[in-house]
Amino acid sequence: MTIPQYSKFSPLTVAVKRNLRQLRIDAGYSMNEGARLLGISRKQLEDIETIRNYGCHIDLEVLAKMTLVYNVSLDKIVIDLPQDHYSKFFDRPRKSIKTASR
Repeated sequence: MTIPQYSKFSPLTVAVKRNLRQLRIDAGYSMNEGARLLGISRKQLEDIETIRNYGCHIDLEVLAKMTLVYNVSLDKIVIDLPQDHYSKFFDRPRKSIKTASR
């Protein structure tokens, strides 16, 4: 995975989103059933699970619900963290803000 391909999300967020999608599939829930169990719309679940630039970030409350619905710990969702907390794995790329010329 290269950062420019997933410029909106950090590698950590991409890994968590992939794990969440796989947990839903492994549990046998459709997108509609998964959204219903989490109390969110199907569109919101699609946006949470997508790793492309138009997806959304994961709310802590929804992540907590997912641990209960899928019966897993956060350690199972967030795996293989690097030991260096300054690692690029945790960096969320930001778009540069360009000033308009006058």
